[in-house]
Amino acid sequence: MAVSVDDGTADELEVERGRIARIADVREKQIDVVAGRASRLADEAAELTEDGLRDIYDEDDDPDAAVQASFVRERAVHAMAAARRFHDVDSVGDAPAFGRITDDDGETLYVGRCSVIDGDDALLVDWRARAAVPFYRATPLEPLGVAHRRHLHYSSPASPPRELVGYSDEVFDHELLAEMSGLQGEAALLESLERERTGQMESVVATIQAEQDAVIRAPADDPLLVQGGPGTGKTVVALHRAAYLLYDQRQALAENGVLIVGPSTHFLAYISEVLPSLGETGVVSAVPAQLYSGILIGAAEPDEVAALKGRIEMAAVLAKAIRDRQIRPTEDLQAWYGSDRVTLSAARLSECYDRAHRLPAHNEAADRFRMEVIEALAEQVYNRSFDNYADAFRSFARSPSLRVFLLRHWPTLTPEQALNDLLGSPALLRLACVGSGLSKAEVALLQRERVPEAELDDVRWTDADVPLLDELWSLVGGLPGTMTEEDRQRVRDARDEFEIAAMQDSLESGEEVDLGDDDDEDEPPANVTPVGLLPPPPIRGDRV
Repeated sequence: MAVSVDDGTADELEVERGRIARIADVREKQIDVVAGRASRLADEAAELTEDGLRDIYDEDDDPDAAVQASFVRERAVHAMAAARRFHDVDSVGDAPAFGRITDDDGETLYVGRCSVIDGDDALLVDWRARAAVPFYRATPLEPLGVAHRRHLHYSSPASPPRELVGYSDEVFDHELLAEMSGLQGEAALLESLERERTGQMESVVATIQAEQDAVIRAPADDPLLVQGGPGTGKTVVALHRAAYLLYDQRQALAENGVLIVGPSTHFLAYISEVLPSLGETGVVSAVPAQLYSGILIGAAEPDEVAALKGRIEMAAVLAKAIRDRQIRPTEDLQAWYGSDRVTLSAARLSECYDRAHRLPAHNEAADRFRMEVIEALAEQVYNRSFDNYADAFRSFARSPSLRVFLLRHWPTLTPEQALNDLLGSPALLRLACVGSGLSKAEVALLQRERVPEAELDDVRWTDADVPLLDELWSLVGGLPGTMTEEDRQRVRDARDEFEIAAMQDSLESGEEVDLGDDDDEDEPPANVTPVGLLPPPPIRGDRV
């Protein structure tokens, strides 16, 4: 049976106030110690840095200076770590206990926003610690060894200083009922619900229920989806989970941190105080329009189009759009090495394609496909007597006609290029939306005029485009290491894929395609088609 006491007796309340005061006093001393250490290390680092700048500059020439420079850097690292530690400790704010549990043996454990330890005595246990689980999980049917749970109530934050004004008890041991008096009603949860509302979301860490705690402490191995109706606490439970994971898996998340994406800046301001109050500040908050940097935003579009781009189906559309750009060669490829014609069979090209397709990121796989094709061609003309492999590799790698082939079968893409191509080509968009569940009318809404790639740096994107670009970045995986930005612009921007597609008739009639570079390279004879057996992509006719 769970029962509650709305306000304790005066004597019992004073006892609790004394314990809370001791916790606050010990914590204040701990903060002073951490602050003093941070200040001392900062002063020492500043003094050493002032004297040791010359050593840092001269460390390559003077061994003694190198030792001193290393010492200066080490001190600076210690000072920064101490400063971060002080910030972490101080950012929690006041650390009053918000409850305690008493086990079957009569041992008590206070639970609060952070741990406070005095020697060997744990005065307060962090709510995220495993030892605090019974405080949230204990129920009359499954008490988890808890005989008595107490919720502590404080005066409103609007009227500092906050002081303990009462408590409510839940008793799971029938033998304790005889010792309790003034039993009535529910406890901390109802009290928190009746509390005056403010313009900012507050932590509910003191009143987390067992079902919420199970979500907060769920394993982090798999994605977790929190669902519920309006006002059921989805957001605040998710924020408490973020704080718990940062505490429980600090080492794993130290470098990556946690990103919180909210629908608006007003929402982010509303929840801004929750995580710092829970003891975690290693969190970045952003609205969707801030997820992808380095572009211009501010273009307008109808609300119905923006809503359509935010639907879950768009993730599948983008993934398929990237896969559609990976076209398996089905016919032989002819290339030239000087005056020698080299043929790579469709079967060998397919092997190159399959090996590249094992890589997860589109651009990494594009780079692998390119290397596989060039190596296969170079191997065919390699002659041990002349040791010409390196020369052949360079020749094929710089061949404009081979670049056209690779570009059309597996182009290297930036997110901007991929989205511009997708939304600007009715054929690409229709193909990507097959099986997505989007109607023809919805697909038509997504279409817009394609921007020439030379103008992409100056184009403005809509707010709803930004999450799509962010998703595309994870799909394409950035530019491959072997392709420089200069290479990409030389091949993609000067004559982009759509412009090359428009010259398909010229390609098939044997005319040369000028890519604007490699004027000093040996070109095929004028009467030879650069890529005479290049199969046009199946969607090419619709998209030009």
